Amino acid sequence: MNDTKVSFGWNSYQTCSAQQCSKPQILEQGISYWQDSNIIISLFFYVAVAGAYDISLLSTEVQRSAELQVTIPAISYSYLAKFNTDSLNLSLGTIQIKYPAYYQVNFQGTNSLVNKKAGFYPQLNSLILSNSENQNAIFYVKDSYSSYFGRRGPSCHFRYNLEHSQNIQQFYNEVNVPKNWDTLGTFAMAIGFNYGYFGMQVNSETERKILFSVWSPQQTDDPSQISPDNAVLLVAKGNNTVINSFGNEGSGGQSYLVYPWVAGVSYKFKLVGQPSTDGYSIYSAYFKDPTICSDYILIASWKRPKTQSYLSGLHSFIENFEPETGNISRKAYFNNQKAIDDQNKEVKVLSASFSYDGTASQQQRFDYDGGVDILKGFYLRNCGFFNKTNVQYGDTFRKNR
Repeated sequence: MNDTKVSFGWNSYQTCSAQQCSKPQILEQGISYWQDSNIIISLFFYVAVAGAYDISLLSTEVQRSAELQVTIPAISYSYLAKFNTDSLNLSLGTIQIKYPAYYQVNFQGTNSLVNKKAGFYPQLNSLILSNSENQNAIFYVKDSYSSYFGRRGPSCHFRYNLEHSQNIQQFYNEVNVPKNWDTLGTFAMAIGFNYGYFGMQVNSETERKILFSVWSPQQTDDPSQISPDNAVLLVAKGNNTVINSFGNEGSGGQSYLVYPWVAGVSYKFKLVGQPSTDGYSIYSAYFKDPTICSDYILIASWKRPKTQSYLSGLHSFIENFEPETGNISRKAYFNNQKAIDDQNKEVKVLSASFSYDGTASQQQRFDYDGGVDILKGFYLRNCGFFNKTNVQYGDTFRKNR
């Protein structure tokens, strides 16, 4: 028999049962400083083997006697956990898992008289599952893995397979994030290539961006360390485009347009890339809103040094860059891809191959999916702790044309 300790710091999220409530601190050591009964703390884990599991709650500090309502909606489980200052490990009984799935456990303070005393609710450190006959039966984000990458969820990608890959000068793609799938932190990346990426983001409740970035050939996460001969140079930009440098994921030139794109609309992206005669290659990104009667607008054009290359490594991805929303699903459709070579001849896009990042490959999380819809195109989905799909790394999808 084995005990499994699922930490709150890596695997929990806060929701609220009221319009406004105070926010507890979700830190790597767990949940602290919460006293609002409208707060719901939700912990997620995946169980691969059906059976009975004993569960208990481990706290690192109990300031006062308190009651927490513990529920597992998927199995209609409800338990009133009564903490006192002498108990840091509280048994919650036994749950019966009938089938492999993700399970969500909710914790909420009650409005009882005992909870109205001074002090915070108990700190939540770990949920312990015991009596598992299979030590590999339970999957969750391990403490040894990054809490940032684990809580934000897996990213997944499509690599586009072309009829040929020589001298691809232009690439087109359309991206549609469906209504109600445009969660804060979503990055639907339309056109990625070996030296940069181009797509649209949800940056806040009030701001969205069309983003185009190009990496420097110098390997550093600090843009201030890039030498002049390795700097990505701006050639031109759109009227309202903001120009910056970026770091922390390699470094280079960043350009973005603050733009109120809307879920449910298929936006058009065009990328043009070719070598120049001075040892640079020039990459230019264009964007079109089909709801407006106009042509493509320039986001920016960048020169990348020490590079003699057309467009290569063409791909798309969906990503969540906001860890606090890793419990909410996002989805994007990618459609009507087209490639054109330097002879102005169209090169067919034959298929798209699915892949994912380290959060998925290390089995920290399974909430990723990809496939093809005949009408809407290729799709990617991530986050939200939906149950495992049958898609495998390297699966290739084709559209009927």
